[in-house]
Amino acid sequence: MKVLFKNANIIDSNGVKDEHNVLVVDGKIAEVFGNTEVMPEADEVYDLNGKWLMPGMTDMHSHLNAETGLNKSSMTGALWRMVTPSPEKAMHFLCNAQKTLNAGFTTVRNCGHVTYYTPEDVAVRNAINKDVVVGPNIIACAGFITMTCGHGDLSFPRYVRRLPEYNLGERCFDGPWEVVEGVREKIRNGADFIKVMASGGMGSSGDEPDWPNYTVEELRAIVEEAHALKRRTSAHTHCREASIRCIEAGIDTIEHGCGLSDDLCETMVKKGLFLIPTMRVVNICTSSKDPEEARKASLLIEDHNNAFKSALRTGVKMAYGTDTINALKPGENGLEILDLREGGMSSKHVFDCLTVNAAEALGKQDVTGLIKKGYNADLIVVEENPVDNIELLTLASNVKIVMVRGKVVKNICC
Repeated sequence: MKVLFKNANIIDSNGVKDEHNVLVVDGKIAEVFGNTEVMPEADEVYDLNGKWLMPGMTDMHSHLNAETGLNKSSMTGALWRMVTPSPEKAMHFLCNAQKTLNAGFTTVRNCGHVTYYTPEDVAVRNAINKDVVVGPNIIACAGFITMTCGHGDLSFPRYVRRLPEYNLGERCFDGPWEVVEGVREKIRNGADFIKVMASGGMGSSGDEPDWPNYTVEELRAIVEEAHALKRRTSAHTHCREASIRCIEAGIDTIEHGCGLSDDLCETMVKKGLFLIPTMRVVNICTSSKDPEEARKASLLIEDHNNAFKSALRTGVKMAYGTDTINALKPGENGLEILDLREGGMSSKHVFDCLTVNAAEALGKQDVTGLIKKGYNADLIVVEENPVDNIELLTLASNVKIVMVRGKVVKNICC
């Protein structure tokens, strides 16, 4: 299959190429060339007439296994996941993934809230990769690793007995050898990366955000085993002590990062660790209808904002993530841009976080994140230069064409 984009203004993190063309062959970028060269034949041709072609965006922190569609129930997310059969949940997961793709996010890392033995992120990823259904590139965790009384454990109703063999709750892993088993189990179940809950959180019940989860010894065991099996690691941290432990253990991406300070950020820079700041979720949750969630978010907001400022000051590598599930809905992923800009991040920096930085955080910088020969053909088209007007990327309606794995799956302009 050959697809040709003609007369495009091309932009990626390396700069702008005016009036260029891109040939895509079998899911890869085959050529990037100017208008003075011979135009190749193609099965599909899109004349962009000066519109802007950029790499597809990446959301590094999303939760797609959430109820969607018409006539939604009044159940909490935890209760809905508990009583809904896994095949049905996979359909909701796919619908949310497609909404995200329609907004221009061609890669989405799912960070948990799946069924223990039948993880929906793995099932939907496999169906997408086999061209059974249309969807973004799914980076699956097959469920998070949580300790007893940890954030992941308490995201499930406390009054329900944990029976993961019957799809009721997560199995908890306590101690260095158990967490190693947890890593191996997640990878056996299809995980692309390992997600660990390293502190209390906002959406769980009965814990506090400043409770650290897991010792350095346990976290280091997770990192070493994951790396030995060629998987990267990610950790939810909502307090300084959790961030300290995760940085010392070498967790690859720190999610949220509440409590980070200049000294911790400087250590992250030295170790090459990434921050996924997820600014909007805490800001919005201060007004949550759930009083416990609102209280916790109010406790976190100052530390969260200060951590982001420290990361900007010290040059910590950051990639884009939204924590879509409550504060943001799938398809609204671009709204995180507004909070990053308000926090002081430049438009170019936001653009890099959405594209090339995310690719590096995934370890895929040699195949995605740029418009370059040999790279994956995950591309989107917008009307204006997105670095000059980064807010353009906040709305799905502004994304005119979406190509994923070399196939155009959205076209509202050509």
